[in-house]
Amino acid sequence: MELRESVWLWFLCIVATSTVIGGKLGAVFWGLAAEPPSDPAEFSRWQRRRRWSAYSEISALPAFATIGVVAVYYGALNPIAAVPISMTLGAVGFPLLLHGAQLLYRDRLKRLGISLPGEEASGA
Repeated sequence: MELRESVWLWFLCIVATSTVIGGKLGAVFWGLAAEPPSDPAEFSRWQRRRRWSAYSEISALPAFATIGVVAVYYGALNPIAAVPISMTLGAVGFPLLLHGAQLLYRDRLKRLGISLPGEEASGA
């Protein structure tokens, strides 16, 4: 691998990880209410924060996969070590992916009358 390719790979890895960490820190610091506010300006901000939180969670899985591959490649580890590393990071990234998808599609599912686990059906 050339130096230029290595730099790009590390750069993409850092950007992906920063997105995940930034999204989670933003959700913790600024909070994300489950129900939308009634004020139109606040609703717009709430919607934007929710969308970016979901994007950061969805990007966790590819970010963690990239980190696993880069760690094996640059750590000069046995390629078989990539499997447990990827599985471990995937165990963290996959729930984040599902939660991000839930954030993005919760309202659409409610409009279709489909209830999520722990919620009452709209027709009941």
